[in-house]
Amino acid sequence: MFFFGKFKSDINDIAFLKYTMITIKPFKAYLPKKDLAQKVSTRQINSYSDEMIHNIMESNPESFLNIILPDFNQEIKTKTSERFKKINVLFQQAIENGLFIPSNDNCFYIYRQSNSINFYTGLIAGAATKDYRDNKIKKHEHTLEKREKLFTKYLRLTGFNAEPILLIHEKSKPTEAIIDKVMGSTPIHKFTSSSGNTHELWEVKKDEDITTIQNCFAAMNKVYIADGHHRSASSNLLSLENVELESTNNVMALFMSEENIHIHDFNRVIKNSEQKSEENILKELERNFTLTEKSNKILKPNSKHEFCIYLNFTWHRMKLNHVFDAISSTVSQLDSQIITDYILSPIFDIKDLKNDVRIDFIPGNKGLDSLKKAVDSGKFDVAIAMFPVGVDEMKKIADEGLVMPPKSTFIEPKLRSGLTVYKF
Repeated sequence: MFFFGKFKSDINDIAFLKYTMITIKPFKAYLPKKDLAQKVSTRQINSYSDEMIHNIMESNPESFLNIILPDFNQEIKTKTSERFKKINVLFQQAIENGLFIPSNDNCFYIYRQSNSINFYTGLIAGAATKDYRDNKIKKHEHTLEKREKLFTKYLRLTGFNAEPILLIHEKSKPTEAIIDKVMGSTPIHKFTSSSGNTHELWEVKKDEDITTIQNCFAAMNKVYIADGHHRSASSNLLSLENVELESTNNVMALFMSEENIHIHDFNRVIKNSEQKSEENILKELERNFTLTEKSNKILKPNSKHEFCIYLNFTWHRMKLNHVFDAISSTVSQLDSQIITDYILSPIFDIKDLKNDVRIDFIPGNKGLDSLKKAVDSGKFDVAIAMFPVGVDEMKKIADEGLVMPPKSTFIEPKLRSGLTVYKF
């Protein structure tokens, strides 16, 4: 639970800081009609198969998928611009029909996602695109210009953003005390999705609470993107197109205290296209790793620079021999980069992780048994399990202006689309 004790610093002092650092703003979100949030909101589109999308759209006319995928079931797809304009029309119709209702006031929104194992709590608010440009919102991934422009076009023509980016920040006890206080009331939405996660939403409406939270963020000098690099970049481009339009100067974000997220390992499965023998693979591994354990049971890495390899129905635990010195780059010490530098590239000649069809990635929330199944099925030949990246590692990469290798982190919570909609 959140901390309720006395605050070490006087909140009133924060209000008079000479320079505002992180700016967050309340806004009037468009919310699903009461008791329809479960039917309306959806998971991220890329988490569904085409068959699942088709079935949801056919069986649930209230699903947000029917708005954002207007030509999904059409044989002939409409042009991008026309499709985006159609989304705008469908969303306006949903508002007129009462499926989405605007908040009465400019609010912050508390969002909690929970299941039998974890719960995640954060604050949905507008994050300033100027903070993004001023590098107060820190990045750790490259973005692709083509995707930036496409999503900017999407935002421009649809006129809304329905999925928050995820930003993490240092712990703020005054903010958490307000969150705890508000969560003592009845949520405006509460439902359990098909995945077993319970989703709850509250409004923070009192002026004094909003001011206190804003002052707490004004005392911070940076926050970090955990998920949503392309959405952040595209929202920034949109704001530069519309400097006079206040609403585009912010991007909808879920702000979470950094200890409240869960970074999973992001594991690799490989196709051994050169048909190297198990003996040769292990021999090449021993050039840079010490093999410490061999088992028919699943092995899990226990620390940084320790990896577990599965091939030919056997698990092997191994530890990197290389010792990094003071001049070694932060990226080179990441386990995801070590896998590329010491295994994928020299042994399997896999250098392009984004495009090489011989490699795929399985997030840690699927369990290590999913790696074993991928290999035992014959689809892949080798699996590599890694230790999860730490929050401090991710922050250090961002602070140094560096980028992580592809698929280094799998971060939860994964947010719903259409639960809060930010309209420009």
